[in-house]
Amino acid sequence: MGRALGWLMYRFMGPRRRIALENLAIALGGSYGPIARREILRSLARNLGMTVAELGHPGYLRLSTLRSHVAIEGLHHLDQALKDGRGAILVTAHFGNFPLLLARLGLEGYRVGVIIRDPRHRPVARFLDRWRDKAGVITLKDKPRWVSVKEALALLQSNGVLVLHIDLNVSRGGVYVPFFDRWVPTFQGPALLSLRTGAPALPAFMRRVHDMHHRLVIEAPVVPPDTGDHREDTWRFLWGLTQRTEAMIRDCPQQWWWIHRRFRKARPAEEVGRPLPGSLA
Repeated sequence: MGRALGWLMYRFMGPRRRIALENLAIALGGSYGPIARREILRSLARNLGMTVAELGHPGYLRLSTLRSHVAIEGLHHLDQALKDGRGAILVTAHFGNFPLLLARLGLEGYRVGVIIRDPRHRPVARFLDRWRDKAGVITLKDKPRWVSVKEALALLQSNGVLVLHIDLNVSRGGVYVPFFDRWVPTFQGPALLSLRTGAPALPAFMRRVHDMHHRLVIEAPVVPPDTGDHREDTWRFLWGLTQRTEAMIRDCPQQWWWIHRRFRKARPAEEVGRPLPGSLA
């Protein structure tokens, strides 16, 4: 059913198909030709259809099912991060069936919260709110911002796990960071909260291995820089987190949500006024 739904999504994707193909050309045009990029989009649509089917299946809210269908790689990184009692920040992206990351950890007993931006379709937003609640996940709305920041700090102070998406398009307040050789505005939250609280920031991605089996990959924390300049530290921290995200997407481009308008506000490096990453490396 999920694969059939994915086929329908691809056939009737409308403007999102054009957006996705444009994004693929911008990011991967040097490595994949037009035919290969269309096949990546077809694979993404199949993954999206299966994701919808999985989220609608009550079995995926049972711990026994999740343990048999979602393996965890690198859980020791998270456990080690929580030992200091400052909480942990999992920095993720719209990759694979990413909501299962929340359910897998929430039902396992971790105190997990996520800052989310509600979908425009209200019934979908209500369904996802109820789904996260059943999975034992705390939902923090991104607006108003001061409320979400306050709740996020409280979660970290209680040694909880805060999940943040770093690949959303930022309308205002973002920092321009290189992503697939394009400078795009990037949400500062992961770096700012980590630098302020001392909570480690760990990249984490839910990757579909085959059919209905997944692997949650939790990577080692990105070491925060310490240049003495808060703005520079924030920028370098975001760059490090973004590079980890880009590496995962390059490794399996069929699973990232290319339908997002991530490059809509991309700017050339000379407009940003920063040195190229190579010189910083």
